Amino acid sequence: MDLMTPEGGTIFWTAVTFVALLVILTKVGWKPILKMLDERERTIKESLEQAQKARIEAEKTLASQSEILEAARKEAGDIIARARQSAQEAREEIVVKARSEGDKLLQRAKREIELSRDKAIEEIRDLSVDLAMAATQKLIGKTLNKEDHQKIIQESLSELGDLN
Repeated sequence: MDLMTPEGGTIFWTAVTFVALLVILTKVGWKPILKMLDERERTIKESLEQAQKARIEAEKTLASQSEILEAARKEAGDIIARARQSAQEAREEIVVKARSEGDKLLQRAKREIELSRDKAIEEIRDLSVDLAMAATQKLIGKTLNKEDHQKIIQESLSELGDLN
């Protein structure tokens, strides 16, 4: 018996065993394996479809968020521009009010200066009249009547008026 040369009986039983094993595996193992592979293929396809849908949804969401972000940036720019404009208007209003108040204070100060000047001039006139009357009384040695006083006062006032 040579190990390299198979005998007819061994070949027969090997073939019968192979065919029997093939039939048993086909009935018992092949169908569950194919069923399991089909199930796995279906699961992978569903996962790929879900992944594709999720990617498309993510792209839509990203585009939407980009639009929202752009709109928010534009709105922020508009708000900043309006705030700057409002600040500029407020500044101009404050400047106008300050100038108006300054002009009012200046006018009031000018009026007060004029009134003080007029009052001082009037006091000087009264004082000069009193001095003139006192000097006249000492020079003449008598008291003047009302008409004489009026005449002297008018002459003094006209002389003071010429000085202004």
